[in-house]
Amino acid sequence: MKIEESWGFAISKIGQEMDRCFSRQLEAVGLNYRDSRYYGVLLAVYNYPQLTQLKIGEKLSIDRTSIGQLIDELERKGLVHREKKPKDRRQNVLTLTLEGEGLVKNMWPKLKAAEQQVIRDLPDSQKTIILEIAEQIKENNHDKTGITRNLP
Repeated sequence: MKIEESWGFAISKIGQEMDRCFSRQLEAVGLNYRDSRYYGVLLAVYNYPQLTQLKIGEKLSIDRTSIGQLIDELERKGLVHREKKPKDRRQNVLTLTLEGEGLVKNMWPKLKAAEQQVIRDLPDSQKTIILEIAEQIKENNHDKTGITRNLP
């Protein structure tokens, strides 16, 4: 029984290394580590405009309360606009403000640089395999919980 033989441990360590490298990129432009959580939400809103707050949370595997708090903070920072869904006023659809869109576009190359730092020594064929395996694991687990159902 060795922790190094655990898939969960290995994947967690990769995530921690990505966070560490991305945090350095954030700090270089005056943002902090906490802002990296916001960036994931901003990127999801950028990629799925007009999706509801709840669906963004589901897409990112963030519970209803936490996504609400993150969106509250992003709205206070002037990065996201929340609007009642016309056909169901109980739901909020999300869009980026111009400032939010600018931040996403500015940070994307920095995120990619952080990724490249972590995987710099891997051949392209292995990078592709890692993404394929990660997607398959995600799909297998999300399908069982229903998280990705009814999403575009």
